[in-house]
Amino acid sequence: MNTCERWHTFELVLDGPTSGNPFVDVHFSAVFSSQDSSIQVNGFYDGSGKYKVRFMPEQIGTWTVKTISNVAKLNDFHTSFTCTPALGHNHGPVRVAKDATHFEYADGTPYLPFGTTAYAWVFQSDATQKQTLDSLKNSHFNKIRMTVFPKYYSYNTTEPAQYPFAGHPTHTTGVFDEQSWQVDPQKTGFDFSTFNPSYFQHLEQRIKDLDALGIEADLILFHPYDSWGFARMGKAMDQHYIQYIVARLASFKNVWWSLANEFDLMDQLGQKPLAAWNEIGERVHKEDPSNHLLSIHNFYDPPVHKGTTSNWFDYTKPWITHLSIQSDNVFFAPHWLKKYNKPVIFDECRYEGNLEFGWGDNSAHGMIDNVYRIVLRGGYATHGETYIDKPNTKRPIWWAHGGILRGKSPKRISYLQKLLANNGFTYIIPLALQGPHWELAVGASPDHSHILAYLGENQPEFELFDFLPQNSSYTAQLIDVWNMTMSDLNVTVDNKHFFHIPRKPYQAILLTKTN
Repeated sequence: MNTCERWHTFELVLDGPTSGNPFVDVHFSAVFSSQDSSIQVNGFYDGSGKYKVRFMPEQIGTWTVKTISNVAKLNDFHTSFTCTPALGHNHGPVRVAKDATHFEYADGTPYLPFGTTAYAWVFQSDATQKQTLDSLKNSHFNKIRMTVFPKYYSYNTTEPAQYPFAGHPTHTTGVFDEQSWQVDPQKTGFDFSTFNPSYFQHLEQRIKDLDALGIEADLILFHPYDSWGFARMGKAMDQHYIQYIVARLASFKNVWWSLANEFDLMDQLGQKPLAAWNEIGERVHKEDPSNHLLSIHNFYDPPVHKGTTSNWFDYTKPWITHLSIQSDNVFFAPHWLKKYNKPVIFDECRYEGNLEFGWGDNSAHGMIDNVYRIVLRGGYATHGETYIDKPNTKRPIWWAHGGILRGKSPKRISYLQKLLANNGFTYIIPLALQGPHWELAVGASPDHSHILAYLGENQPEFELFDFLPQNSSYTAQLIDVWNMTMSDLNVTVDNKHFFHIPRKPYQAILLTKTN
């Protein structure tokens, strides 16, 4: 009997027809059953007469498989396999933890996302893609935001080696307007009903490469930075694409779904109305038998004051698992945690770099400052890097192309990640949210045995941490977050007494409970 490790991919491949348009004409799925569990999973056509159905088993034991198709050759095929226990570093997919505002792997192992952004890295040269994987291997990032479709934007205008659909771009006069990013779908040169299997096979291999490094692939299904018409395919073709991409990738344990990057900008550009996203999200959720994490990312600033209106997405939707936010309003993480009772990821909080755009010219100090302030308030922060060589702008930029990490923040983000892991911070309980310490970022480990307070640019000479638990005392270590050093303060800290701090910016204090 065939075997498949728990949370790995079981794949069934059958030969079928090649005539007509198999992507449209042939319906192919399978019912997977084990004990009292039964689920129907959509299959897909992978070219060259090969029809595939993939499934990520979570229940150990014997599974039976029965195919369903409108083609006799593919219908009523039976097989079975045994799901064996997970081995090694296989902890399963990342899910929302039981306390609702944090993450953990399916086996209960804690997961704190420290991600990065390289939107179009899989569409670059082979050499740049290899550089990207090598850079990720040597970093401690455990999530990457990336697009399914290629990207057209400033410093990212090179055509990809291949396209997701049959055909070739026409790019004739009147097809693409560089000012409005408008594309006439009738003149794109693509048949949106016919996929290019080679394109998606390549994407799959890169997702597998990330999984081998322990990195989650946060896949962006739609985005506005488009010169090929992929952002304006229309409702029917959008749904066709969603069914196909979910059928192909939902069995990969390291996949997350992001419906869109800057979904509300797509409305402003006439690519998709705001009303479309609820139906798209419900469709992705319905199609996914593995219940992967699912969110959507905004362009315009979220509402931060009572009575403020905006097009920010309604994150109370039951199929939304977490908030994926573009904002540098880092002080509002606790507000959104309380309001939505879901994890909050600042997936874009300004990038470290030297671009001419305000979102891409943050300093390394600024990037680190945002990360500490977000994480210690109970949220999660995603790194981004936008360095270019002026006037020569052909060198890969990490945010768009991947390649080589050139900034100074990744090492320091890794230091924070290890600091938390080594001191019992399986997740963060935010403290000091009101009162005289609102400008600090303070987080406790689940048992309050360790507390980390970030001072940022503040340089007090004396502090009183009156937010500490009653009748508890702590030893204190001073952390230079830039130089990544730690030294003893040689004081006992409680909630009743002031203590002295050397005056210097960008410091943090790690408290360890003694009673």
